[in-house]
Amino acid sequence: MTTAAADWIPRRRLWFVLALAAGFALIGGLGGAWRAPLFVFLLPAAALAWAGFMMASVRRQLSGGWRDRIHQAVVDRLDLPRDAVGRLLDIGCGDASLLVAMWQRSPGVSLTGVDYWGTGWDFAQAACEARLAELGAAGTFRRMDAGRLEFEDASFDLVVSVMCFHEVRAPKGAHERGPLLAVGEALRVLRPGGRFVLVDRFAAPGDYGPRERLERVLTRATELSVEPLAKALRLPWPLNSARAMGPVEMICGRKI
Repeated sequence: MTTAAADWIPRRRLWFVLALAAGFALIGGLGGAWRAPLFVFLLPAAALAWAGFMMASVRRQLSGGWRDRIHQAVVDRLDLPRDAVGRLLDIGCGDASLLVAMWQRSPGVSLTGVDYWGTGWDFAQAACEARLAELGAAGTFRRMDAGRLEFEDASFDLVVSVMCFHEVRAPKGAHERGPLLAVGEALRVLRPGGRFVLVDRFAAPGDYGPRERLERVLTRATELSVEPLAKALRLPWPLNSARAMGPVEMICGRKI
C-alpha cells in the first residue's frame, strides 16, 4: 500500500459528493429548461462541486507528501532516541504509516495500532500487518473504537493519534462528545509519566464544543504544548483552510 492509498479522505466520500453535484446539475440544467423553478437545483450543485474540488485538492496535497510531514512532526515531537524501548499505541492507525515512521526512528519500541477500519475507508487491518511484515517490523493491530479502548489502565508508555478523534461518535446516553471521550481514553491507557502527541481538530467547536471541556480532560496531563498545525508546518491552501486542517492542533504532553 502506498502512502497515497489512505489519506484521511476516502475515495468513496469524494465520489459521493461529486455524484451528488452532477445529479443536482443535471436536474437544474435539463429540468430547468423544461420547468424554470428547477434551475434552483444549480445552487446546491455549485456548492457540492466546490466541496468536491476542495476535497480532491486536499487529498492530492496529503498524498503528495504533506501527510508524511505531519507524521514526521509527531515523531519529532516525541524525539525518541534510536535505542528507545517501551510500548507505543497509535489510535486510529489507518494504514500504519505513522507506526512505520516511529519504527524507523526507534526500532526497539513495541508497536500497537488500533482503528475501526470501516467499509468506507481505503485501508484495513490486514494491510497494516502486511506493511510492517514487509519491513521486518513487529506490530499488533486490533479493531477498536477509540472512544472505548479495550486496554487496561496504564498499558502504554507512549500514545499518538493523528486525525482520528473527530470521527469518534459517543454511545447512546453518553454525557460527553465522542472526540472528548477519545482523548480521555488516550490518557487513561497511558502510564503516569508517559508521553503523548495528539493531532486533531481540537480548535473546531463543532467537534469538541467549548474549549474548557477539552481543557478539563487534559487536567490529567502536564508539560502541555499546543501548536496550530497550519502554522507549525506552514501548510498551503486549501490544506490550511477551515474545512481542512485550519482547526487542527498538535497537543503534546506527559500524563501526571
